[in-house]
Amino acid sequence: MLRVVSTILLGIALVSADVVLVNDNDGTEGRSICVRTCSGTTVMGDTNWVDTQDPSMGMYTNINMTECEFVAPPNVVTTLNGLGNHWMAKGGSATYIITPTSFRVYVYTKDATRNTQQAKDLKWSITWMAIGYAC
Repeated sequence: MLRVVSTILLGIALVSADVVLVNDNDGTEGRSICVRTCSGTTVMGDTNWVDTQDPSMGMYTNINMTECEFVAPPNVVTTLNGLGNHWMAKGGSATYIITPTSFRVYVYTKDATRNTQQAKDLKWSITWMAIGYAC
């Protein structure tokens, strides 16, 4: 399933030769010649989930986008994947602390999992796509 999603995201990026980025997260406009699409996924079953200060409130993971070589914070879209219970989690599409090289996703898990180990056992992961400026 994860490979299918990644392949679809890659296919969209390759098929679309005309990409226009109206503005990025900093509000920077223009420079369409410098637009880059970059996508990836954390490792199913080995995503580095970290408990929040109050573990009953959920967990988070940091995503590294260094290889994308963005020069400004890109626009990021995410999805939470897994083998079970991820449909009950909240926040898998909400991004935080977006920089040119990384971002964070918090997942509220009270009804979905009891701890980070259970999320790893259920192979929860984040698939993401970022569109931003590379020059």
